[in-house]
Amino acid sequence: MSTVTDDEIIKRRLLIEGESGNDDRRITLLLKNYLRWVASDDIGEDGYEAYQALIASVYQCENAMEQSSLVIAMNYEQQKQYEDLYKEIETSIERAKNRIQQCKEDLRSAKTVRKNRREYDSLAKVLCDHPERDETLEKYTKLKATLERLENLNEEYDRKIQLRKTQFHLFLVALKGLQKIVEGKFSLK
Repeated sequence: MSTVTDDEIIKRRLLIEGESGNDDRRITLLLKNYLRWVASDDIGEDGYEAYQALIASVYQCENAMEQSSLVIAMNYEQQKQYEDLYKEIETSIERAKNRIQQCKEDLRSAKTVRKNRREYDSLAKVLCDHPERDETLEKYTKLKATLERLENLNEEYDRKIQLRKTQFHLFLVALKGLQKIVEGKFSLK
């Protein structure tokens, strides 16, 4: 035999009694009337009236049981609806969390794109301030040619200076030689 828990007893009692508790009294009264009717030997009109009262009491009990079972079914259905609503809300919350996460990732991505655009714009601005490559190459070629010409000119001037130094040195040597000769002639006289 299985043990009956307090919850099951309370559920059965509520099913029988309903919320008011009058059903328990009604069943007790029905049981007393039934026992009285069975115990009485009255077969006449009073017995028939007692029988009709018993049938009416049985119908009332059945009606109360029917109402209780309908209330239980309604409560079960309402509980099921609440559970469905709870699951739906949970799914909505989960979808909202996923959407928020996706929006955060989109925001991070948008920030990165915005940062890259700013860097690109600043670099493009710097590049726009500088001349184009063709112009720069042309200037470079001209400057290189000018530099080579100036280096050649510098080498030519260095050779001329060296030549002049040599000539000046020879001139000084010759002048000193002449000075000695002139001094030698004046000292002889």
